[in-house]
Amino acid sequence: MPTYRLTIEYNGAKFAGWQAQASARTVQGVLLDALRGITGEPNLDLQGAGRTDAGVHALAQVASLRCRGVLKRERVLETLERELPSDVAVLDLIPAPTAFHARHDAVARAYVYQITRRRSAFGKRVSWWVRERLDVARMAEAAAHFVGRHDVRAFTKRASEKDSTVVQVDRCEVSEADDCVLVTMVASHFLWNQVRRTVGALVTVGRAESAPEDVAAWLSRTAPPPALAAPAAGLFLAAVRYPNEPWNALPIAPIALPMSHRSRRTC
Repeated sequence: MPTYRLTIEYNGAKFAGWQAQASARTVQGVLLDALRGITGEPNLDLQGAGRTDAGVHALAQVASLRCRGVLKRERVLETLERELPSDVAVLDLIPAPTAFHARHDAVARAYVYQITRRRSAFGKRVSWWVRERLDVARMAEAAAHFVGRHDVRAFTKRASEKDSTVVQVDRCEVSEADDCVLVTMVASHFLWNQVRRTVGALVTVGRAESAPEDVAAWLSRTAPPPALAAPAAGLFLAAVRYPNEPWNALPIAPIALPMSHRSRRTC
């Protein structure tokens, strides 16, 4: 059975997440409808590397597609470009090894969270506007404490006693770009709500409501972390890595936001 690897971009604002649901609009559901029409196959197997939640976006989601027939890359991409709604795009489709599975074979995922420090007419669906002043240096200091192998049970809402909540976090960095504060996290995998809860905690540090050294107590569960979870709108699945593959460049500039007025140059 032929297997293909898709790279997908989507604006999650009007989706109820990635995973297909019987009574909701989802990215997987929209893609399956389009691909069934192209292939004439009702029983396609389409699996995503990250099961993004409602409102979460993707710059480079990866999916594996199994079907009976051989697909012609250019024809499929051209048809998808015509038929898919404007908030989802398949950027590439290439043959993959038969056993390739987008989620099981991934060794790391990268997410970027976008905070804006100014009100933007375009920003509500792609960022979190934090009105208070943020101390980015304090946030960066706190972020460094999340790097490493940790039990992140305190930062997830769905974790039964039988499920492992240990995650290897390779990067947790805070940077500035124009009027945005970007939080970049790279890990083996992420638990439900982990990135948004982490960003919420970092914002409390940036607002001087918590201290950078509090992170250790939160992770060890000797003190409860802030209850604040960042809104879904600012979160982007930026990249997925597989064995023996390099990372693509991660965003270091505002995503889907215009430059601030003071940053524009006159012609």
